[in-house]
Amino acid sequence: MKRRPAAFLILTILAASSLRPGILAAETAAEPAKKTTGESVRRILWEDGVKNAYPRWSRDGSRILFQSDRSGKWQLYVMKADGTGTRQLTEGPSNNNFPDWSPGNESIAFVSDRDGNEEIYVMRMDGSGLRRLTSNPAEDIHPYWSPDGKAILFSSTRDGSRFQLYETTPDGAPARRLVTSQDDDTCARVSPAGDRIVYLTNLSEGRDDVIVRNRDGSAPVNVTNDSPQDGWPVWTPDGKHIVFSSKRAGDFALFIMNPDGSGPRQLTFPPEGWLDARPSVSPDGRRIVFNRERGETIGILVLDLDPSGVVAAPR
Repeated sequence: MKRRPAAFLILTILAASSLRPGILAAETAAEPAKKTTGESVRRILWEDGVKNAYPRWSRDGSRILFQSDRSGKWQLYVMKADGTGTRQLTEGPSNNNFPDWSPGNESIAFVSDRDGNEEIYVMRMDGSGLRRLTSNPAEDIHPYWSPDGKAILFSSTRDGSRFQLYETTPDGAPARRLVTSQDDDTCARVSPAGDRIVYLTNLSEGRDDVIVRNRDGSAPVNVTNDSPQDGWPVWTPDGKHIVFSSKRAGDFALFIMNPDGSGPRQLTFPPEGWLDARPSVSPDGRRIVFNRERGETIGILVLDLDPSGVVAAPR
């Protein structure tokens, strides 16, 4: 059996499930609204028994792209930033997941098994212009656009049993390998300045950490380098910080740190038994949309930062 990053396995969203559709829930005693470090967390999409995952801000901060299994298969959706006006973007018997918006929001890169196994695709927001960018019997997952829109980074097992980092172009140029390691490497994001990448690694010794490298894949630095599981790292829009999920305080919660790993601060404080992951920082740096999970439910929440966009000190 292929080994997967531990953090990757915890939220189990690679396979489709036959979960029942739910209805949008109000705050409940089981998962009350939380105050964290002086900021507010609010729930914008919550359907009991449904997984709504991988939220992504639009460039103007007015919309959120995400995937959901509400129909029994993973499909892509977009909604307004307040959780209203949901529109389905994909349909059919295949799974469509791991979405990421192009920098101008004209197109979406995503993963689909519509042709028999997981490959990377790109389409316009109206579903037109569908293109398959990869064609390989291995698993190709986690596509993420570079800030200049010229490249799409993804992870693949095409050169062995472990996920490694590759890049292609929006028109499907031959994939170029960025990293060669003995680890499982996923979720790679190019920095806003285009000079570095950050990603999740499941080290060969079985520990999840966050790695920063030069854009060409050279000079890796383990910027978490601790025993608790760390993952799902993203850059802030100014490139001065990395937001990530970690179990260093118990259950998975969101943290922010400097790109060298210094100055980590906790951002969310989920109730016991709940997990916070998959953050996306709004273009103005003032909001973080993320997933909160418990059992068979994954909801979408928003964390409001303080008016200056600077995260307050932890409580």
